[in-house]
Amino acid sequence: MTAPAFLSHRFPVVALGAALALAAPITVATAQTPAPAAPAAPAPGTPAKPPLDRHGMPEKLSGDKIKEVWFDGRPFTAVGTDGAAYRMVFTADGRSTRTPLAGKKPKPTAGFWRVIAEGYCSRWAGSNREKCFNVRPSEDGKETIVRFGQQIAAKWQRP
Repeated sequence: MTAPAFLSHRFPVVALGAALALAAPITVATAQTPAPAAPAAPAPGTPAKPPLDRHGMPEKLSGDKIKEVWFDGRPFTAVGTDGAAYRMVFTADGRSTRTPLAGKKPKPTAGFWRVIAEGYCSRWAGSNREKCFNVRPSEDGKETIVRFGQQIAAKWQRP
């Protein structure tokens, strides 16, 4: 049997076969992999990292949790993606106010809210349209991220 022309001038078939036959067997060294270390406990005063969902994002707060943490009548600051900041107050009776933090005479806007299984819905005066949001803690736990679908709508913080 003769080797094809492209092999015969550089790599004789016999030499190539012999080289493959004489190659040392491949051995793989296995080492014991140490068990992963337990995550370090956060420093005192550092917010705990929130649990993550299947997409690697912090889990959504339930409507009841939002009501408990945010809609208790205490004011908080909301900053939109455009940088506009508001003082927000959501009271237990389903009413809300939103007051801009910029401007000479900021005028509050009244509204209504209700919780749903995975978030809340709100409607503000001057609009007949209700919008629903999901709420997640930030990854560092220092603020809360409000999303309209997959887009960030605002970040909430207590003053």
